[in-house]
Amino acid sequence: MIGNRIHGPAGHAIDIFAVLGTMFGVATSLGFGVLQVNAGFAHLFGLPVNPQVQIVLIAVITGMAALSAGTGLDKGVKRLSELNIILAIALLLFVLATGSTVFLLEAYVQNIGTYLGEVVQRTFRMYAYEPNAWLGKWTLFYWGWWISWSPFVGMFIARISRGRTIREFVGGVLLVPVLFTFLWMTVFGNTAIRLDLGGAAPIVQTVADNLPVALFEVLEQLPLSMIASGLATVLVITFFVTSADSGALVVDMITSGGAPNSPVWQRIFWAVCAGLMAAVLLLAGGLQALQTAALASALPFAVVMLLMCYGLLRALQSESEGSAIDLSIAAETPPDVGLSWQQRLASITSFYDLPEIAAFLGGPGRAALDAVAAEMQDSGLAPALTETDRRIDLDVPHGDRGTFRYTIRVRSFRAPNFAWAEHEGTNSDTRHYRAMAYSSEGDQQHDVTGYTREQLINDLLNRYARFRHARRMH
Repeated sequence: MIGNRIHGPAGHAIDIFAVLGTMFGVATSLGFGVLQVNAGFAHLFGLPVNPQVQIVLIAVITGMAALSAGTGLDKGVKRLSELNIILAIALLLFVLATGSTVFLLEAYVQNIGTYLGEVVQRTFRMYAYEPNAWLGKWTLFYWGWWISWSPFVGMFIARISRGRTIREFVGGVLLVPVLFTFLWMTVFGNTAIRLDLGGAAPIVQTVADNLPVALFEVLEQLPLSMIASGLATVLVITFFVTSADSGALVVDMITSGGAPNSPVWQRIFWAVCAGLMAAVLLLAGGLQALQTAALASALPFAVVMLLMCYGLLRALQSESEGSAIDLSIAAETPPDVGLSWQQRLASITSFYDLPEIAAFLGGPGRAALDAVAAEMQDSGLAPALTETDRRIDLDVPHGDRGTFRYTIRVRSFRAPNFAWAEHEGTNSDTRHYRAMAYSSEGDQQHDVTGYTREQLINDLLNRYARFRHARRMH
C-alpha cells in the first residue's frame, strides 16, 4: 500500500511497532504463564508462591525458549509445538471424558449459537448506561494483548503457510483454530461452571481470590487429579516456551531485514530479552503492569492493522482483476510474432538469472524502444527514453491529452521448489527474474522475456494505439 516507502521511515516505524508489540505481548504472556506455573507447583509440591520463585521459573522457561529458538524452526520450534499439541489434546480429552460429557457437548453447540447470535451486540457494547469496570480492565486488555501478538503470529503463520492457497489458509488458520478454541473454552469453562453450580467446588470465589489456582481447583474434582494437574503444568510451560521461541524468531527476522538464516545468537538474544521484560514487569507491578504493557504496545500497531486491512483489500482486488501477474510467463504472445510454439514453451519453462534479464533489457529491449522513439521523432512527436539498471521507460507527451508511457522492467520471483533442488539448511529464498512490460493505460504487467525486437515493437504499438483511441486522437 505504501510501495517503496516501506524501505524508508514509514517502514522502519512499522517494524519498530511490530517489534515492541511482539516483545511486550510475549512478555505479558510469559508473566501470566509463570503465575500459573507457580500455582501449579504450589498445588503439586507445596512450592511457595512469591516473586523469587517466579523469577527462577521465568529464567528456566526463557532458557528453554532460547534453546528451542537457537535450534531453528524445523527442529526446536516444530518438535516442541507438536509436543504441545499432543499434551493439549490429551488434557482436553481427559477432562471431556471424566467430566460431564453429555453436558459439555450440549454446551459446545449452544455456546457456538450464543456467540453467533450475540457477537455483533457484544462487540459494540460499551456499558454506556450501566458503568462496568470489566470493559476497561479485561475486555480492552484482551484486545490489546491479541493485537500485540498480531505481528509475531501473522509473520510466523505466513512463513509456515508458504505455498498454501487463501482458502487453505482461512480453513487452517481461522476456522479450525476457532472451533478448537470454542471446544477448549467449553470443556474447561463449562466444567468449572458445572462444579460451581453443583456446589462441588467454589470455583467463582477461587477465580476472584486467586485466578491462577482456578484451573487446578477444577482438576482436583476429577479422577487422577494429581496426574491431570501435572500435565496441565507441563502444558502451560510448553505453551509459553513455544510462544517465546516463535516470538524470538519473528523479531529476529524483522530486525535483521527479513534474513531467513540469521545468526543463532540473535535469536537467543531476543528470547532472553522477552524473559527479562517479563521479569521486570512482574516485579514492577504484577498483574496490573502486565495489562498496562500489553495495552501500551498494542495501541500504535492497531492503527497499522487498520491500514493493513485496507492494503489487503486492495491487493485482493488487484489480484482478482489480473491474477495472472505472477503467472504471466504463460501469457499469450502478441499477434504476428515469429516465435514457434517450441520457442514459446522454452521461454515459459526457463528460469533466468539477473545478468541474463539485464542483457535482454540492454539488447532487444533497448533496441525496440530506440527504434520506436526515432520513428516517433521523425513524425513530429517528442519521445523521451530513460534507462536505469533495471528498467527502460519510453515517455510520449501529448499535451493536455496526457503522456503515454511504456515500461520494460526487471522483476524478481521466488524460485519454486521444483526449480532448484534445495538441501536442508540452505537459503530457500532463491530468486529468478523475468522482463515485465506495462503501459500508462493501467494494463496488468505481462511477461516479455524472450521477445524479439519486432515483437516488443508490436506490443508497444498495441498499447500506444489503445492510448490514442481512448483519447480520440484519430
